[in-house]
Amino acid sequence: MTRFARGLLFAVALALPVTLAGCKGEQPPPPQKVAPLEPIPAPAGHLADVFVPNPDEAWAKARAAVGGPALFLPSNASNLAVTFLGLPLAVSAEIDGNLPLVGALVERPGGGRPRTAMGIHVRDAGKVEGLLVKGENARFQIRVDEKTSITLLEPKDGGARAVAIGLLGNYLLFAQDVADLLEVGPYVVRTLPTAKMPKADVAFELPREALGGPIEKGLRSSWESLRPRPRPSTPTADGAKAPTPVPSPLNGLMDALLGILVELDHARVTLDFDDHAAHLRLLGTPREGSTGAANIAAMSVGDPRRLLELPADTDIAIYLQDSASSRTADAKKYADALAGAIGKDIPEDDRAALSAALVALAEGRGDSFTAGASLLSTGPAIYARSDVADEGKLDAALNNLLGLAKRKSFATWLGQNEMEVSTGKTVLENLPGDIRRIRLTRAPGKDDKGKNDEKANKDRKDKPGKDGDKPAASLEGVPNHIDVLYTLGKDGLVLAAGYDAKASFRAILDAPGKENLTGRAEAKTAVVAVGDKTAFVAFVDPLRLLNRRAGKADLGPSAPVVFALGKGGEGVGANDPWMRLDIANLAIQELVKRRGAL
Repeated sequence: MTRFARGLLFAVALALPVTLAGCKGEQPPPPQKVAPLEPIPAPAGHLADVFVPNPDEAWAKARAAVGGPALFLPSNASNLAVTFLGLPLAVSAEIDGNLPLVGALVERPGGGRPRTAMGIHVRDAGKVEGLLVKGENARFQIRVDEKTSITLLEPKDGGARAVAIGLLGNYLLFAQDVADLLEVGPYVVRTLPTAKMPKADVAFELPREALGGPIEKGLRSSWESLRPRPRPSTPTADGAKAPTPVPSPLNGLMDALLGILVELDHARVTLDFDDHAAHLRLLGTPREGSTGAANIAAMSVGDPRRLLELPADTDIAIYLQDSASSRTADAKKYADALAGAIGKDIPEDDRAALSAALVALAEGRGDSFTAGASLLSTGPAIYARSDVADEGKLDAALNNLLGLAKRKSFATWLGQNEMEVSTGKTVLENLPGDIRRIRLTRAPGKDDKGKNDEKANKDRKDKPGKDGDKPAASLEGVPNHIDVLYTLGKDGLVLAAGYDAKASFRAILDAPGKENLTGRAEAKTAVVAVGDKTAFVAFVDPLRLLNRRAGKADLGPSAPVVFALGKGGEGVGANDPWMRLDIANLAIQELVKRRGAL
């Protein structure tokens, strides 16, 4: 996780639990009026402003969404606030939970965790000060910082506190340390309370300078640590295995997103809760005339509801809407990457044939593509559907691409990766016409054939146990080959693969008119909510996946997690890019429970 991300999480952690509702009994006294403070500019290295317009509502929703341990926290906002900050209980009556909480993040010179300070509104700052520093049991003493006029509240015994606190105007400020409080606190109190408040439960406003600077740098660093890495495959002269840079669509997608982020003029990140899910959003405003704005304008978007036509047992799915030009550009990159994976000695005509086949495939495919996967009792199953722009070109491209396996350079590479590819046709009962088949066969290298099996059998015999006399010629339940079945016609490209490929193929063919994701209300709601201006959707139902892996017959309710990106839509500009992450409350609660069990 990047340092900036940790700073955001700290800001949320500070914001939610301390922005809590006041006592529900007698009516609290009205806030004390103080003279307005002159606004000041944001500090150098300004990363983000934080707003919680109505802390009472935000905490109530978050507490219900998280459930579990959160339900053991004080339901009274002010009591939770003083507990979190380590303040006397009497201070709770002075915390104003229905006025905005504000905060800011600022880049730390030299890097590291961002400076973060938050401010919560109190009804009478003088009374708060008196409650903390007066009386026999007072645990605090005050020190006024001359430069900022912040009244620092410090332990009388001189000990260290987990959170630094101070008072300025009618705000109780808090940060991780005094330096952060003094650096960021004045801007938080003097400037942010008069800003236009967003409507979200929690919002982060990100300026251009931060997006194109430390935020972009931090996100790239984080992505580099998560980016799919080349896997060892091809033996080198000394017997080691060199990395094979097999291309990943995810790499291209994330690189494109980061490129757009850099050129945004402004961005807002919001977090909202409701009875069903938590919703994280990023909405950007492109900088006029920038390359990013042009790329966003060229982005192709569509309606992801066709995801709902996947078979009902689908628990992982993606939707992709892209243009012919972007597909063609990506195809050339994939061709170069695959050629590099095969080796520097690949003949030029083989390289050209690979590029031509992938480019023709991109041109023949249509703009919309959906795919899904599930873990069935018969093994994993994969489904896919694609629009078709040019059936003849796509058909020829598929044949040419599969035909490459017969060329020496490709056949050698497949052999090094212990794989064989063959093509043919098959027939499904009650389905007219031939179904095309691609068979992927696991084929051990010539020199190693049988050696691994003999060693595995010896190891099993040497170890006591009920399986000691079983041969290790193949993994139990794992076939030596997997079939990919597909058709190309009026319904576009329809494809399925798996241990039982025929059953999977029948399921994807029948799904639009029979059992599909539409029948799972939670999944349908989550997908429909994304809207029809979408370029990419990733859908996963983690609880059902976990129950499948555990072999449970009752998979329970859907608790979908949906990530999507696109542009335009209701309430935003036609070329304003957005990203969203929706997490079902049940999934949040399960995650909290499982983390607590570790």
